[in-house]
Amino acid sequence: MNLGAAVAVAASMLLTGCGPGSANASEADLPATGPDTRTTETHPEHGERHTMWVTATAYCSRPQETDGDPFIAAWNERLDPKVKSIAVSRDLLEEGLHHRSSVWIEIDGKETGPYLVLDKMNKRWKHRIDVYFGVDLKAALEFGKKRVRISWKTADSKPTG
Repeated sequence: MNLGAAVAVAASMLLTGCGPGSANASEADLPATGPDTRTTETHPEHGERHTMWVTATAYCSRPQETDGDPFIAAWNERLDPKVKSIAVSRDLLEEGLHHRSSVWIEIDGKETGPYLVLDKMNKRWKHRIDVYFGVDLKAALEFGKKRVRISWKTADSKPTG
């Protein structure tokens, strides 16, 4: 890889959250996220569930992004690139998301999921999820950073029907 390509990849990693320096990415350009955006809704298929706007970035299982085994998550669970999963900022745990919670992600009006909460993010992050892309760095970089709406059910959510 030539120097120019290496610089371009490094810059992309810093801006998208897929890299060690992603803490420097600016949050000022995104609309409001966090508990102030939380609502409860009734979904025709999923029943009563909670929703919140968060910032979404992407991450990969790469040795450069971890202190140890890149496939071991914060709850000491092994990540599988074939399983849709996310890491959540620790403040979202207080909002009702827990280890192995099912989460749906709405991006530009299209909902995908469920994703399992299998990892926790560094304490410095707030109102954020990190979508797991296995070892696919290119897909993680293409995902970038965006404002998304997440939905989840808690134990006290009422079933419909």
